[in-house]
Amino acid sequence: MGYHLNMKKFTLCIVLILLLFCTESSYFLVFANTKKYARALDENIYLYRLSTSDNSLSNIICIVEKSYFVEILSDNVDNYKVNYNGIIGYIKKEDVVPVSNIPTTPYPSNIQLTIGSNCNLRSTPTTKAYTSNIITTLYSGETNLQFIGRVFSEEVIDFGGTTWYYVSYNGERGYVYNKYIKSISPIYLNQEETYTIVENEFVTTNPLNNTNSIVIMLILFLPCLCILFILYYPRKHKHISASNTSHEIERY
Repeated sequence: MGYHLNMKKFTLCIVLILLLFCTESSYFLVFANTKKYARALDENIYLYRLSTSDNSLSNIICIVEKSYFVEILSDNVDNYKVNYNGIIGYIKKEDVVPVSNIPTTPYPSNIQLTIGSNCNLRSTPTTKAYTSNIITTLYSGETNLQFIGRVFSEEVIDFGGTTWYYVSYNGERGYVYNKYIKSISPIYLNQEETYTIVENEFVTTNPLNNTNSIVIMLILFLPCLCILFILYYPRKHKHISASNTSHEIERY
């Protein structure tokens, strides 16, 4: 009897440890799959190549369009490492506001560009590079361009402005001067509602408010609960009376 009791206690301890492990695992799984976003509320918020305060053109990838979002990949002292429209870079913390929900349209989408005359797709937004920065040639009428962002740089044509478009073309990313663009779809402000969060709140968000976390914990808890049920489910025992026992003995 004492042996079975000790085994039950030992098994109970193991189950409790497993339950604790399951809880910690569910927290890890929830937070590992939770994306965090921040919103650009002003004009001309820059996405940088390096995590420095260098504002030189060589360190600027493009502008993060006002009212759109960046996905926060890591939190540094003065900046965030982020994903913006498929581009990994850095953004100053002071330029964005973290939000508690996941936006449905984080980046500008369905922006259609059409090339108006033959031009070059360049790795930097300038025609005065000391080494060739030409990636490929774009021909008039080309529309297979995915808009990523804009940047202000060199004025290639007199009175043509300083806007360059950062685009993706056949797997290559580069810049096209705006005067070679025949047309571009309007970039409307993102009107979706978001909820601003206080600093570090997104780190301590309760995962029990997340439906996915509840499902994960249930899946992890069920095996442990089944073990406890099997161990402590009351069983019916057969009682043999002393008289019956004595009669059995007399038979032999």
